[in-house]
Amino acid sequence: MSTIKAEVVENTSGGATTLTGLYPSRAWVNFNGTGTVSIRDDANVSSITDHTTGKYTVNTSTAMPSANFAANCDGCRVNSDIALIAGPVHFAFTTTSFRMRTLEYDASSADSLNTCVTITH
Repeated sequence: MSTIKAEVVENTSGGATTLTGLYPSRAWVNFNGTGTVSIRDDANVSSITDHTTGKYTVNTSTAMPSANFAANCDGCRVNSDIALIAGPVHFAFTTTSFRMRTLEYDASSADSLNTCVTITH
């Protein structure tokens, strides 16, 4: 097996290279959705809007190529290791944001202590 180590990979013209067949995340975020919403860490996420219990908008710093991206979400309750149901609200996608919800097992809205989102396009 060979190992390639490089600081920068360029195409033959000196520009950015295209990674054919790879679809890396265009954005991700880990945030606290309880009380005053706060982002713990992220890449390409400018802010989280807290609408009401368990309902958020994830706003990206750089627009997606189109609003036809995939958003994967998960979360867990406060002081619990029990997962919440988390997912995007499909009618609310734009190139710079999407709405999401976190729900209890009975489908009632619930704030999520640890909420993670990954966006691919």
